Amino acid sequence: MSVEIRLWFGVWVMNKGALCFAKDRCGAVLPLVLGILLAVTLLLTSLLQMPGGVRRVALRQLQKQQRIYDAESALIANLSGLPADFFERPPWNRALPKVERGHLGPWAVLSASMPTTNSENADKRIRILAGVPCDSACSLLNSYERRREIYEGFRRELIREISMAKPPLALKVKSGNRRFLGRMQPMSLWVQEGDLTLNLDGNTSSGRFRVDGSAEVRGSVNFDTLRVYARGPITLRGNVRVRWLEAFSEDRIEISQGFDFSGVVVARREVLFPNGARKVRRRHPSFAMSLESGNLGLDSMLMPAFISGQLQPFEWSLK
Repeated sequence: MSVEIRLWFGVWVMNKGALCFAKDRCGAVLPLVLGILLAVTLLLTSLLQMPGGVRRVALRQLQKQQRIYDAESALIANLSGLPADFFERPPWNRALPKVERGHLGPWAVLSASMPTTNSENADKRIRILAGVPCDSACSLLNSYERRREIYEGFRRELIREISMAKPPLALKVKSGNRRFLGRMQPMSLWVQEGDLTLNLDGNTSSGRFRVDGSAEVRGSVNFDTLRVYARGPITLRGNVRVRWLEAFSEDRIEISQGFDFSGVVVARREVLFPNGARKVRRRHPSFAMSLESGNLGLDSMLMPAFISGQLQPFEWSLK
């Protein structure tokens, strides 16, 4: 078998396994992980036929790629519920990196390390953001207790995210009504004994707001991250696009036509769409829920990971 054929076959095995996992059509994670290991073995065999100088460069690249594959395999095995030492047992006898779990807002965070070589300064990690598929969890939200679990979990996490922001986004405290027009620099703000109005244009990377009264966001602006916690109502309207939204109200939340977001919206009383939910663009993953009325974002594919259930990843990244 030629070098080119081995390389092609190795890539085909990896892509085929990843496709099966993504579409959930293969029924098991074991073939995927073994396919990755087989592909790396074929690539290593091909390298042995290369000239010396090329072989050394290719071998370093393969070792780096191997660390990525090992981390990905560990994460896939963890998501599938396999024991941490599963691949350390015969016949595989291969130790995969340890998987760590945490939370980023309402979503679960899973990460696995990629041990560095001497020429690299710090370990890198492959990180997954994941939620619970709605098809296995939505029925649970008919229970007030389950909705309360999400409500309280999201409330605590959002307050923590806003309060513990680091410079230059360190939390500032102001009293009385606050209104921001035009362009706005990234900020973290607690408005005590007052309401907040954002009527903005342009682009901004981040906004974190805790409001004792009501909060309104409108204008023509693109947010990378927007977090809003309000004791009063929250109104979201205008030509506003938010890549990552976390909005929580102890009253109600109203989202009007033109608002574009992905993220989580949770209110105590109700989540309203005056122009109809279809007029609001909710990108994946998105989730909307009210505690008392029980109306849910049933078209959402993922639920926050505050409730137990099989996790499904929606974002992979290398940090």
